[in-house]
Amino acid sequence: MTRLPDFLRKLPYAFYFLAALMFVWTLANGWLETVVYGALPDPTFPSLQTYQKSFALLQALERAAYLVSNGAIIHVLIAIFDRLGAAKEAAE
Repeated sequence: MTRLPDFLRKLPYAFYFLAALMFVWTLANGWLETVVYGALPDPTFPSLQTYQKSFALLQALERAAYLVSNGAIIHVLIAIFDRLGAAKEAAE
C-alpha cells in the first residue's frame, strides 16, 4: 500500500488553525458591524444590538464547528488508511 504524503497528514491541523482564525475573524466582523451601525442606538429597539451580537457569535461558532468537523473527518480517514495498510502488511 502506498504512503500518504506528509502534507495530507498535516491537513487536519490546517483545518483546526483555519477554524480558530475563522472564529475570531467572523466574530470580530460581526461585532464591529454591530458597533458601527449601532453607534446611534434607537431607543425603540433596545435589544437589537444584543440580538446582532448573539447572531455574530452563532455564525462564528457555526463556521468554526464546520471546519473542525472537516479536520476530524480527515483525521479519521487517515487512521482508517493506516489501519488498512497495517492489516494488509500483516496479511502478507
